Amino acid sequence: MQENAYSEFESLFKQHHKGLCDLAFNIVRDPDAAKDIVQEVFLKLWKNRESVAFEKQIKHYLFKATAHTSLNYLRFNKRLVRFDNGAPLQELVAHTDSEGAGYKELELRARQAIDRLPPKCKTIYLLSRHEGMKYSEIAETLDLSIKTVENQMGIALQKLRDELKPFLTIEFLTIILLTWFALSLLF
Repeated sequence: MQENAYSEFESLFKQHHKGLCDLAFNIVRDPDAAKDIVQEVFLKLWKNRESVAFEKQIKHYLFKATAHTSLNYLRFNKRLVRFDNGAPLQELVAHTDSEGAGYKELELRARQAIDRLPPKCKTIYLLSRHEGMKYSEIAETLDLSIKTVENQMGIALQKLRDELKPFLTIEFLTIILLTWFALSLLF
């Protein structure tokens, strides 16, 4: 019995560890803290293995626990957010070609805008856009109503639109759309 639980746990860990670390990092913006958060989630899961069924809903549990633990981390460790693993902002903005510079600048500004979203709003946005979860899955994962998720996404998208408006020129959007179209033909 113990051997079976261990192999199921190990399989879960291998399957979800990277995705959970990515989610935690996107929320807390600290790679070490993100790994600690995911380790804490898996430790709690292991300690409660007798009462937890390793079935279909376990993915939702893991994402929910990681999101909540990340939000708690932010709540109890109010500190400045680092960008790109602590690299100075000047290094992130330094570019060589103008087309790449425009894209990298937009990427940096988008990351900063996402980081400035309120914690719960940011988590909902990341679960939707980065993890590909549906609103109903997010609502279930975070114990919220679907309407709350919709409202928070609306707030997030409006704030991002407002902050990124100066960077969204017709010329730049054309380059992005052409690149996306070319890539979609390849895959």
